[in-house]
Amino acid sequence: QEALILSLRRERRLGVKQLRNELIRQHDLTLSLDTIHPTLVRSGEQVLKRPRRWRKGERRYSRPIPGTASRWTSVRIRPGVYQYTAIDDCSRYKVLDVYSRATGANTLDFLERVIEEMPFPIQRIQTDRGREFFAEA
Repeated sequence: QEALILSLRRERRLGVKQLRNELIRQHDLTLSLDTIHPTLVRSGEQVLKRPRRWRKGERRYSRPIPGTASRWTSVRIRPGVYQYTAIDDCSRYKVLDVYSRATGANTLDFLERVIEEMPFPIQRIQTDRGREFFAEA
């Protein structure tokens, strides 16, 4: 069993789960992961590194014109401290403010601040659907 595990590992560079699947499929040998892994460790096999796949030049949530969409969220930093954030999808222009509570009134106050600070008009607001964005002020 040990020789079979090591030969599959060296020939095909399979991980522990893939080794188990190959042993079951090709050799009708059912072994647990807790049997295969110590065998690899004892023999001094190196941990396989996963290849990183980079997405070149791709940017999530990007818009061609500033102000067409801005993303809003509120985050609880600690009890009694809530951070409101608005980020424009095109320019990545950010507006941040801190409030003591996440309420509808504070959301309206933040909306006024965003309108004042953003250098372009806002056409659409996307939220994380938090209750503070749907509450009545």
